[in-house]
Amino acid sequence: MSPDLSDRASTGLRRTVSSPDMGVTVTFVVAFDESADGSVESRVQIPAREPGPPRHYHLDFDETFTALEGELTMDLGSRRGLVLRPGESVRVPRGVPHRYYNSSDRLAVFGFRADPGQAYELGIRAGFGLANDGRTTSRGLPKDPLQMALLFAAAGSWVTGIPHGMQSRLTAAGVRLARRLGYDPHFSRYAQGDGQ
Repeated sequence: MSPDLSDRASTGLRRTVSSPDMGVTVTFVVAFDESADGSVESRVQIPAREPGPPRHYHLDFDETFTALEGELTMDLGSRRGLVLRPGESVRVPRGVPHRYYNSSDRLAVFGFRADPGQAYELGIRAGFGLANDGRTTSRGLPKDPLQMALLFAAAGSWVTGIPHGMQSRLTAAGVRLARRLGYDPHFSRYAQGDGQ
């Protein structure tokens, strides 16, 4: 991260957000609205022995992980326990199941790029905001199934182990019900103004 980086993105949102449940901190080095090509770049700190998010995939964006400090462990497609050391990168194309975690006894720091990145940034801001409000599990998933449906839809994230068609239909039904009940599908509290 550049030393002259402002602590606010050009939208006024905080550049750095964190999840108290997982102890993960994300700094948006280049936020979506600052990017010329629609990508988002961030620096992520994940504490020792943190299991990370559940195995998941995205259909709308590609990801690149680059280890900066410590060791980042990844499951990528059928590969398990792939260890990235400082300077090593892995690209995760759309649709490839993956998860990242820290299996070491030291803090791991990695660079992350989502291309395009709008859904990723919204997912992080909303998910971490919900976590800070005490509305997520220890793995960072919303406790409220309607908020989970809205978050999965907004972030373009899908978990493995549930057929995509079924997951897509359940998510769409949850989104419709959430909107009917007055939930905010844009997570404005976290993705606009002074939110996390």
